[in-house]
Amino acid sequence: MKRRTKFDIVIAILDVVSGGATKTKIVYKANLNFNLATKYLDFLLEKGFVRTNSSRYEMTDEGKVFLEKAKELQI
Repeated sequence: MKRRTKFDIVIAILDVVSGGATKTKIVYKANLNFNLATKYLDFLLEKGFVRTNSSRYEMTDEGKVFLEKAKELQI
C-alpha cells in the first residue's frame, strides 16, 4: 500500500473543508487520526487556506485557489 504524501493529505483535507466541516468529519473523510488532523489544520490556518467559524472549518478564497492549482498538478 502506497503512503500518502503531505501534499495528498492537504488536498484531501481541503476537499472535505470546501463545504464546511467539523474536525470530526475531516478526520473520517480524510482518513486521518485526530492528532494528524489537528497538525494539518493548524498548518492550513497559519497559511490562510482555511478559517474557523465556531467549531466548523471553512475554506478561504486562497484555499480555493490553492486546491484548484494543486489538483491540476496531481498525477
